[in-house]
Amino acid sequence: MQYLKENKEKITLLGYFGLILALAWPIADMFAEAWEATLADRGLPNAAIRFLRFVVFASLIDSSHQTVTATVFGLYLGLLLLMTIDPKKRWQAFLLWMGTAVGLIALQSFGLVVPQLDLSEQAPALFGGVVVGLLLGGGRKLIDLRDGTVLEFRRASQALFVLLSSFVVIALIEVHLQYPGVYIPSDNPMSVETIDRDVAFNGDGLLLNLLLSAAFVVTVKRFVQYDADKNFFILGPRASGKSLFLIGMYLEALERARDDESNTPLEPSQDLMSMIEALDRQESDWIVEATGRGEIKYLSFQYVHGSVFPINIQVSAIDYAGEYLTLLPDAITGAIDDDDIDNALRRLVSGVESADTLLLTIDIERFVNNEPLDISEYFSILQASGDKDVILVATKADVVAEEFKDERGLEAHRYYDEFTHFVNTRLRQSENIDSLVAETGGSMIHPVYYQTKVNESGDRVPMRDDQGSVMTVGFDELLDKMGRS
Repeated sequence: MQYLKENKEKITLLGYFGLILALAWPIADMFAEAWEATLADRGLPNAAIRFLRFVVFASLIDSSHQTVTATVFGLYLGLLLLMTIDPKKRWQAFLLWMGTAVGLIALQSFGLVVPQLDLSEQAPALFGGVVVGLLLGGGRKLIDLRDGTVLEFRRASQALFVLLSSFVVIALIEVHLQYPGVYIPSDNPMSVETIDRDVAFNGDGLLLNLLLSAAFVVTVKRFVQYDADKNFFILGPRASGKSLFLIGMYLEALERARDDESNTPLEPSQDLMSMIEALDRQESDWIVEATGRGEIKYLSFQYVHGSVFPINIQVSAIDYAGEYLTLLPDAITGAIDDDDIDNALRRLVSGVESADTLLLTIDIERFVNNEPLDISEYFSILQASGDKDVILVATKADVVAEEFKDERGLEAHRYYDEFTHFVNTRLRQSENIDSLVAETGGSMIHPVYYQTKVNESGDRVPMRDDQGSVMTVGFDELLDKMGRS
């Protein structure tokens, strides 16, 4: 099960690859049948095609089926080319290229498209279609490409979906429905003739074609759909390490962004960057100081999880000096008068309401020192906020990392899974924490910490590597967990 979670993107990609290959041939078969029906002058689709040909291409180019086919195929290639350039859609584009190749081979076996195209004659139409596809999909971004630019072609993906879906829907209708009434002859496109013919329905193979068409449209939609969005909001008691927790996630996301081809900016908030600046002051022990009385800090950033099916992750928290957890449930439900809600509490309510998932912190240092955890309000917050996903996070887990090493003989940062189970067993000795785990559906508590040491004064301070950077544990795994949730 753990393997499936960790490799979900790769498994999904393989599944879509198999689906694309499986659908390409039968869809091409349906296209071939629809093409033959269109050439037989059965009704409206053929009439519409001829009328559009006349309006768009009259007196400009030869309005033959070859010209239309070459132009539309060029349009498709132009859009798919932009999708291939887009780092967020590159893998999906590769699969569509493969599906296109299989589909063309299938159509060729039916004597369609490739055998009918005279490339020497239709090269201008094909090239023109590619140019139109590039322009329609936003290819002008390539001309004005600057450092730090996020290279996305969302219009290309959307147009590609519309184009492919239209092909499938028109083919399905043309195969299974005979149209009455209107016919436009090829020699005089502006002349409308009436055909005395009733609506006729062809049910042969309808169910199979419906299933194939639906599967194709859903698959293409999943391929071209851009980043899903997930919003995470951090809650925790005063001095439970919320700021350091969010900073650790940001540092890990920043490390990932250095190797990310999409160049998506992290967009950290100003308050967060003010804290990050303290990383350069290596004479200081901890990288943040306690929030002053009456001071409010808004901490947030975003990152992209995954490369095959990317997800935009937004993480935020409100750092405050006072204790607001006890007021939060009533503020969410409206039990507190709006005039009695201060700015910090209002922003907390907004953060909870806009979040898809709440990150609830548990201070391990308080647990080890047998101090009040101040997490009883979590139960009321969860009831007041309704249907929210929850991830439980154990902050300051460095205080039990040494205990783990003494008992198991293992380094926590090297054997993180074993350490996670150790922390969960340890924390669930508390009935309050055990009840919270049960309330959140048996969630596994996720430990995170900065590697620390005890200085000469007996205080626990962060360790730094050769470059003077703090070293974190558990944040990489947490970012993956948030992306999979």
